[in-house]
Amino acid sequence: MIQTFEDYKIQRYNILESNFLTETSKFFRKNLDTIRKNFLSELDSAISDACKIQAAENKICAYISISFLNTSVMENKPVFQIDFYNEDWVYGESWARKRFNADFMLTYWQEFISKAMDDKFYIRSQISKVEIKSLFWDTLDKLIYLFAGYTKYFLRDISCDLLKAENFYVTCGTYLDWQERIFAELPEIDLLNLEANEDTTFRPVNKKIFRHKNFDGLNLRNCYFKNCTFDRFTFSKINLVDSKFLNCRFTNTEFIDTNFKGGNFFKCYFKDCNFTNCNSSADNIPDEEYFSILKISDCYLLNLNFFDCNFSQIEKINCFEK
Repeated sequence: MIQTFEDYKIQRYNILESNFLTETSKFFRKNLDTIRKNFLSELDSAISDACKIQAAENKICAYISISFLNTSVMENKPVFQIDFYNEDWVYGESWARKRFNADFMLTYWQEFISKAMDDKFYIRSQISKVEIKSLFWDTLDKLIYLFAGYTKYFLRDISCDLLKAENFYVTCGTYLDWQERIFAELPEIDLLNLEANEDTTFRPVNKKIFRHKNFDGLNLRNCYFKNCTFDRFTFSKINLVDSKFLNCRFTNTEFIDTNFKGGNFFKCYFKDCNFTNCNSSADNIPDEEYFSILKISDCYLLNLNFFDCNFSQIEKINCFEK
């Protein structure tokens, strides 16, 4: 029998929580097409209503916030809430809002909390149910963080008639609390001549030629490179998580300590490139975050060398290798 609350968390709760999140993630993957279709249908409906408000009131949209209402779980009526904000985002002051059912999020929730509250495993006089219930909030945060990992792929090609600010973001999280950026439309910047503390994520990079240069220590997560050329170029300590490359050419390029998790290369050409200590794993990323596998499609892969790399999750489709 577990005697202290701290021991209960370590010996009982953490294990149950991990199992709950694992089974929920499996459920998401198995039913992903249906979840995506229903989720995007609700989002499209919310955007359509927001467009009508924009037409009537000349509103600008800088943020779409997708929130899972944790309090709705305690009422056994789980819902998502979509809020539309202008550039002066202040929680609670959205100019458009929509809520919709989120029952699928809690497929294994009742089973989880039943096991967590089962007093056969702990001394009731030492551990109260109120203490155990206090742990549920963090678990719900991890649940929505897990789901945000899936929604970032739903929204990769989002298109709508919203009147958007120059910097446009879609975030997912909990209402009046944390929000994770899952999509953005931002202006292109010069990655070789950055200003101090300039945000380099979610940036488009189009028709650029990078020759005899290097990226060092940059976070290029969710960037979209299109029709770019890299020649005698070095990527060193680069975060390319969830980044996309379309019709890009890499010759005599070095990749060192670079993370490709969730990346996508389509119609790219690689020749005489070296990869050193690179990976497609989720190093330094929370365990709850979901990623698609690294995808390489319709690419030429010529004379590539790998040193101490770990590409454990990778999918190659219609590639020519030599």
